[in-house]
Amino acid sequence: MSKIIFKPEHHQPISHLLEMVNKSDTEARISFVIDEMTCKIIGGMGDNLQIVSLDTEKKWGIKNGDWSISASSLKQYWNNQKELIKSKTDFYIEVNYKKKSTYPFIDTLTEHESRLYFQAKSAIAEHLDFLSLAEQSKQHTLSTSKAKDIIKAAETHTPFDTFEINKERAQIRIERDNEIIPYAIPESLKPEFNLLLNKDSVSQLSNLCDSTSAETVSIYIDDERAIFSDGSRVISSSLLSLRDYANKKEMSFTVEQKLVVNIYTFKKEIENYRDIALIKQANEALLYIDNHCVMFAGLTDETGGNRFLSAEHIGQTRPTVYRIDLSELSKVKVKDITTATQIKIHMLLGNNGKRKLGFYSD
Repeated sequence: MSKIIFKPEHHQPISHLLEMVNKSDTEARISFVIDEMTCKIIGGMGDNLQIVSLDTEKKWGIKNGDWSISASSLKQYWNNQKELIKSKTDFYIEVNYKKKSTYPFIDTLTEHESRLYFQAKSAIAEHLDFLSLAEQSKQHTLSTSKAKDIIKAAETHTPFDTFEINKERAQIRIERDNEIIPYAIPESLKPEFNLLLNKDSVSQLSNLCDSTSAETVSIYIDDERAIFSDGSRVISSSLLSLRDYANKKEMSFTVEQKLVVNIYTFKKEIENYRDIALIKQANEALLYIDNHCVMFAGLTDETGGNRFLSAEHIGQTRPTVYRIDLSELSKVKVKDITTATQIKIHMLLGNNGKRKLGFYSD
């Protein structure tokens, strides 16, 4: 009996691959590409493709070749193995080869003794092309810890639509509200190459780094997509949103004020005001600063609130009130910027006269 065995180390990557499968999609397929060393499982379409690589064993008895099966059917089989996945137990699918059939017949038995079978068909051309690109493209390889440093640098400047590392200029540049904002690269980050990603691709890279035990990851980027890999898993992410990035103007900012405040009181007040319908509708908060205190407030004619923020540092200033877009402020994922109890806030004045808030972990 020929079979493909799914070991515990395969469970999470394949679960990730099958998450994007719409169970009602009758056209979606998962391709299998098998050689003497590996069985590669490929899913997705367009710029959202993934590959999971399994090391094969002789006892599996499977033949070299490529074929595909229904993605919805495989997802249903996989969902029925939840207890085996939870207990980190091996399970398998049978691969039956028939003399008069070009492609194998797949037979399975779920944990609850329910039989599911699939007739394999030809592999998806798009999947084979993606596999070829992933294997032949020139990639940058870096340690997983360095990749996490890049992600941390990106999340420090949340929210953003685009994140760029320019090695030659020693700059980080982010796009926010269709404006390019430059920052100096942190001293702790030593970039080995230029990098341009959008918000979704940063998230994909972060998910890969958080879920892998590999010591290194690789990155490939072209005009249409980014491809990330840890050696056994490959993820692609569309970069089509960056097509107009080069035509956008860079803004220069001066730091008008620096604060270091308690994260938890700041975050709590944002949530409080967002929970009050009238303040949420007004979509405006106020930040009052003088040399001795910082006050955060949400005010309307009918209702409102205010609170002093615990501040470790306030730059010398005359009494100043800043208007803040409450919805934009709520997008800032403070927990992704730092795990400390305090956060650094900069008031930035652009050369167009507009002000912005910058959030930093150091």
